[in-house]
Amino acid sequence: MNRAGLPIGLFTTNQWVTGGTFYRAQDTIRLLDRFAIDHVQPCLATNRWISAMLRLFRPQIEVLLQERDQSLARWQRAYPDRAVLDDKDLEVTSSTTIDIDRQIARIAREVASRSALRLLHKRKSQLA
Repeated sequence: MNRAGLPIGLFTTNQWVTGGTFYRAQDTIRLLDRFAIDHVQPCLATNRWISAMLRLFRPQIEVLLQERDQSLARWQRAYPDRAVLDDKDLEVTSSTTIDIDRQIARIAREVASRSALRLLHKRKSQLA
């Protein structure tokens, strides 16, 4: 987050950082459609914001997860005697910068492009 409170980056961490269950990138990506924090506590607005951020930046999150797995594999090859998921020397496994305005503009361009293509196909089928 920057000083204004806007998100400017996303990152993944090694399993030991969160203590949660580790899922491979492809398994996690399959679960993304189900991700939603819709409970009131600790803050409904924050929970909804987190869910919306995941949807808005899903392409970047998918790449981050794949890069995380690659980072873990490289680390394991470099340090074969260590338990990679518990290795305190590896904390952040992938990261990227983000910009909400640019992401929304990209999505708007994609939607417009797809709409134009659908209209073109519709007109071609009407002429045939």
